[in-house]
Amino acid sequence: MSTVFYNDHAEILAAQYLSKTFEEVHSSWLHHLLPLLTKNTLSILDVGAGSGRDVHYLAEKTQGKETQIIAVEPAVVLAKMGQVLTRELPVRWIEDGLPQLQKVVGLAQQFDLILLSAVWMHLSPSERPLALVTLSRLLNSTGLLVISLRHGPSPDARVMHPVSADELLTLAADCQLRLLDLSQDETDKLGRSQVHWQTLVFTPKLMPNVNAPEASVIIQERLNAD
Repeated sequence: MSTVFYNDHAEILAAQYLSKTFEEVHSSWLHHLLPLLTKNTLSILDVGAGSGRDVHYLAEKTQGKETQIIAVEPAVVLAKMGQVLTRELPVRWIEDGLPQLQKVVGLAQQFDLILLSAVWMHLSPSERPLALVTLSRLLNSTGLLVISLRHGPSPDARVMHPVSADELLTLAADCQLRLLDLSQDETDKLGRSQVHWQTLVFTPKLMPNVNAPEASVIIQERLNAD
């Protein structure tokens, strides 16, 4: 994804992003977030963090807890604005990008929440399988992966590829991700009539423990011990 437009128009874009609250933009999945915020330890990854609205909200909501929040933003001018916004909060900013997220992967950690808001349409169809593999591997076994889909034409020079929930669901199945929630036809919070949104919430499928002995083996061992 090219960051030229975002860097050249950072102030205008930041003003747009910050004109709406986290609760307004993410109202469709807040009921999934609230239980997560009760945890004493929490790790959060926001990919495409922009000017920092979402990580600012999450950092404020988790103050007093053992929390690690990482904001990924490839557009350096936007990221600098985000750093100013969150300068008094425990947010780490990293210049990185999908589909590989090499710097984040290099941290060798997993996350309780991964947020991908208004990003998926910037990935070409050929980039998306690797992007979702990367994200699924960064998600811990009970974590949430939240992806918003923007439907509608690009209003300017930004390249936005068509998206669909069906495509994402197919890729998610290949990554052993289970759908928890799918919103339908969210109106655009900035009032653009040609734009609407969907939000999908995933969690890893429960996988059998291949290293655990089967029940019959355990029973036989107990009988032998008796």
